[in-house]
Parts: sequence; C-alpha cells; structure tokens
Amino acid sequence: MDLQFIQFQDALPVTGVDEIPGLVPRSLEIVGKDLRYAVEVLINEATSPSFIVASKSKILAEVPDSAKRATIRSVSVLSADFTATVQSRIRFRIGQDPKKATGLRALMQTFLKILFTTSGTDAFVTRMGGSGLRNIGRSFDVGQSSTIVSDFSIAVRRTEQQIKALQSRQPRLPDDEKLAAAKLLNAKFDVNLTALLARVELVAQSGKLAYANLEL
Repeated sequence: MDLQFIQFQDALPVTGVDEIPGLVPRSLEIVGKDLRYAVEVLINEATSPSFIVASKSKILAEVPDSAKRATIRSVSVLSADFTATVQSRIRFRIGQDPKKATGLRALMQTFLKILFTTSGTDAFVTRMGGSGLRNIGRSFDVGQSSTIVSDFSIAVRRTEQQIKALQSRQPRLPDDEKLAAAKLLNAKFDVNLTALLARVELVAQSGKLAYANLEL
C-alpha cells in the first residue's frame, strides 16, 4: 500500500493584505473572495500560530516568530480541499492519520516521486528516476537559466515515459491513477529567488487533470 506522503491543499485566492497598526503581537488583515474554509495561513512560508476568520472575506492572522521583524513577502491561505487546479499546493508531509493515496492524489504522488528520484539511486530499478533535482544546490551564472529550464523539461518527459512503461504492466490500475500525458506548462528560473518555478499538468486516462506548482 502506498501511503500518502504528499499533502495536497488548495490556496484560496487572496486579494489584499494589510498590517494591523498598533496590534501586538504583529498581525495581518487578509482579504479574499471567500476565506471561510481556511485551515492554515502561511506568512513568508511559515505557519501563522493563530488566525481568526472574521468574516467570509476577511481573516486576522498573527505573524509567526520567524517573520516578526521581517518584510512580509508572501501570504497564502490554505483550505483542506484538493481540487487539482492551478491553485493547488503540494507539500511533502506525513499526516497524523496517513491513508492510502488514491485517484489523482496517487497519480500526482507517483509522478513527483519518480520525477525527484535521481536515476541510478534506486537499488532495485537502477534506471528509474527523472532526476528533476539534479541542478539543486549547484552554482549557475544568470546566462545559464535556459539550461536549468531545459534540464527540467527533459526530466518531465523522462518521468512521463517511465511511468507509462511502468503502468503498462498494471492493467487493474484505476483510470484516475493512470498517466495519459504530462505537460510542462511553464518554467522559468527566478534570479531573485534563485529557484526554478514550474507548473506541470498531468492528464489521467480518465481525462481528469491535475496540476503541480513547483518551486525548486
């Protein structure tokens, strides 16, 4: 049984963020179209220790200690749902009650697991792996950003081919978990973040779509 080790959540659309003046501890007022189903608020990618859903469109969130004196660069409001849309976030985390991954979750988990496996590191299947992380930690000149994007594009195609070959020997696999196609919708190297930003679309045999938004 493949336990779900990737956590899928939807990022609720946020339309505005303001700091609440004079409030201690430091807190933010976050505005969005519908924030009622928020289960977690991330400020500078750290979890807010406390937040209140003040209304359908407003959340009051305490700034985490790691960002108490920092410039607020990012705010995300996450729900407990996973709709496999472009708003979905993916994090590697074992939940408190791990369950078997099924459907699109299983397909996405299989794809990312193989994409991020470096070829030659699996003792049982030495050629398995997309090597999508091969450039992580390396030093690059600004002019080499196209090389990073090209390498990742190759990794996506390699992963797609390997999964299709693997699943061809699994006739009982549900259509939602079978890969029909993997498409790199966009990818760019952000010099300021020194990170590769990419979005991958997975098409299941059932016709359903799932998206992986990645920052590597």
